[in-house]
Amino acid sequence: MKQALRCNPAGLVLRTVTYLWVFAITLAAFPANAADLYLVDEKEIYVALDKLNAMGMLPGFLANTRPYDMQAVRSAVDNASWAAFVDSQSGASLARWVAFYAKPIALARGTASLSYADRATVEENNGGIPTPEGFSGEISAFGRYEPLSYLSANGKVVAWYGEGGDHGSRIEESSVEFGHKYISLQAGKITTWYGPGRRGSLIFTNNAEPYPGVRLHNPVPIPITGIFSFLGSVQYDLFFAQMEEDRPIQKSMLSGIRLAARPSRFLEIGVSRAIHYGGEGQSNGLSAWWDAIRGTNENDPGSTGNQLAGFDVEVTLPFKAQPVQLYLEMAGEDQAQGFLVSTPSKWAYLGGMFLPAILGNPDFDLRVEYADNHSGGNGSYWYTHFASGGAYAHFYKGQVLGHPMGTDARDLWLQGHWFFLPSTYLELALNKTDRYSLGPATESTGRFELAFLGWFTPSLRARAGFQIANVTNAGGVANSSRNDFLSWIDLAWQFSGGH
Repeated sequence: MKQALRCNPAGLVLRTVTYLWVFAITLAAFPANAADLYLVDEKEIYVALDKLNAMGMLPGFLANTRPYDMQAVRSAVDNASWAAFVDSQSGASLARWVAFYAKPIALARGTASLSYADRATVEENNGGIPTPEGFSGEISAFGRYEPLSYLSANGKVVAWYGEGGDHGSRIEESSVEFGHKYISLQAGKITTWYGPGRRGSLIFTNNAEPYPGVRLHNPVPIPITGIFSFLGSVQYDLFFAQMEEDRPIQKSMLSGIRLAARPSRFLEIGVSRAIHYGGEGQSNGLSAWWDAIRGTNENDPGSTGNQLAGFDVEVTLPFKAQPVQLYLEMAGEDQAQGFLVSTPSKWAYLGGMFLPAILGNPDFDLRVEYADNHSGGNGSYWYTHFASGGAYAHFYKGQVLGHPMGTDARDLWLQGHWFFLPSTYLELALNKTDRYSLGPATESTGRFELAFLGWFTPSLRARAGFQIANVTNAGGVANSSRNDFLSWIDLAWQFSGGH
C-alpha cells in the first residue's frame, strides 16, 4: 500500500498532468483504425483469448491452466470455430489478429517505464516487481525463441531505480522447455496460475516472484478417444520448486498439481493441489512428498507439510445476442485425513461472470468476480500455516502465492474493456478488498484504475494508466486512513521473425 496522498499544489499539478496524458494517449488510438494486425505481448494475447474462449470459439482449448504455451495458442486457433463470428466484423478481426500473433517463432522486446507512487508498493499479479516511492524508472528485456517444434526458450530481466535510491534487478520468468506437445519438461524460473479467476485464483497466481523449478506438462490439450472420450480434451501439470532461504525452514519444497478437462465447448473443469514440504534438515524425497500429499500430520507441531487443494468449473454459454461465461472455484487450506489421500477443509470460494461481448458487440466486455476466504471462521489460517510456525506458509519472498487479497479477506472486482482495435483497448477496473485479521479493525481498500494499451506501429507499443485507492482502518488500526495514488507510462519496442 502507498502513503497518504500529498495534498499540495505540486501534487495536484502532477495528478492533473497524469489525467491529461492518459486521456491524450487514449484519443490517439482512434486514427489508427487501419492497423488491424499488430504484434503484442502476453497481456494482450491473454485478454484476447479469454474473449474468444468465452464466445465459444475455442472449443478444445483449456483456458484455466496458465501460462499458455505458444503451441497451445496455435492449436486453439487452428481448431477454432470461426462460425461464431460470422456476423461480427470486430470479432473476426480479433480472431485473425490472434492467429497472426501466434505465427512468429522468435520474439524480442525491450520496455522502458516511468512511474509515480505516493507509497512504495508491490503491484498485485506482477511477478513481485516493486514500485519505489516517488518517481521511478524501470527497464526490461524479454525474449522467446522456438528453434524446433520440441525445443523452446524464454527469458526476462528487469531493473528498476527510484528517486530515493531504491533500486534493484532480477531475472523474472525464464526457462528452457524440451519435449512433445503431449509431454514436455520445463526448467528454470517458473510461475503458474491454476483456475478460472482473473483477478486472482485461490491456490496459484503470478502474484509472487517466479521460483526456480521444473515442470512436466502437456503444452497442447490431449483429445481423448475410446471409453473416456466423454472427457473431451485433457491437460495435466506437475511442478517442483524450491522456496527461498529466508524462512523458518530454509529452501523448503513446493509442488503443484493440476488436472483439467474440456468435455465440451460449454464446460471446463479442473482440480488443483499445492504441497509444501521438506527443506534443510527435513526429508525431501518422494516419500516425503507422498506423506505431504496424504496430509496425515500436517497440523501437528513440527509437521512435515502444508497442502491446499480445490476444484473449479467454468460454463460457457456462447449466445450471439449475449454470450456469458460463469465460473466457480472452491479450495481448502489444510487437509483432513481421508481414504488414501486427504480431503480439503477450511474452504474458500471464488465466483465470477464474464460477458465477452456486451449485447453481442465484442468491442465491449465486462467481468465481475468475488473471492472470500473469511467466511466460516477459518480465514486466519489461509496461506499462513501456523502449525509449522510459518515454515510452510503459502508465500514466496514476502508475497502470497495465491489470491492477492491475502489472508482472511473478501474481494470484489469489476473490470471492463473498450476495444478500439484488436490490439488496442481502454481498461477500467473497480476493486474493494476487506481484510479482517490485520488488527482489531477491518481494513477496507477501495480502488479505481484506468489504463490504456495499444500499438502505434507494428513494433511500438504504449501503455499508460493511473490508480487511486482509499484505505480505511489501514493495517487494522481503527480511524487510520489514507489515500494512495499510482501512475505509469511505458513504451516497448518489439522485433519478431520466423514462422
